[in-house]
Amino acid sequence: MSNEETNVVKKKSFIREIIELVVIFVVMLFIFNFILMSVKVNGTSMVPTYQNGDRGIMVRSLPFNKPDYDKVVVIDYKDIINEDEELIVKRIFAMPNDTFEIKGNKVYVNGKEVEDKHRASDAKMQDYPLTRLGSDEIFVLGDNRNVSKDSRTIGPVKLKSIKAVNGVIFWPLNKIGFMK
Repeated sequence: MSNEETNVVKKKSFIREIIELVVIFVVMLFIFNFILMSVKVNGTSMVPTYQNGDRGIMVRSLPFNKPDYDKVVVIDYKDIINEDEELIVKRIFAMPNDTFEIKGNKVYVNGKEVEDKHRASDAKMQDYPLTRLGSDEIFVLGDNRNVSKDSRTIGPVKLKSIKAVNGVIFWPLNKIGFMK
């Protein structure tokens, strides 16, 4: 092969690599803008399950990725008082059209006591009146009920406010795994 032919091959190879990198970059942008969401736990409202600073990747709320009981979700919560927009991580306890109640430090959905396996052991809850959720609402709680800003204070959450459902924790490394 002549020197000119070698240079042409090198040039084509270089251009091909650049095109491949651009395609990979565009695909990654698409995935992280429309399918996946990076999540960071802020505060202690999900202790003991998740600590302040834990990081994960969750699947955005899409038709094939529906919220369900006991799932961890990211909610877009806009604080009406100071108009700060914030993403909060919580756990679903009641789904659309369910009834929800807290009585004697126990959670009841549709009149039945719910196993509350993720709750911080020292968490105490005030009674919450029997509430029927609308067809587009869920009821969420933080695992650390003593400090959690959740549906007990902000009210039922509209389904359209759910930004992500299901995911994996990747930081800290000793917690790598599916969100529970």
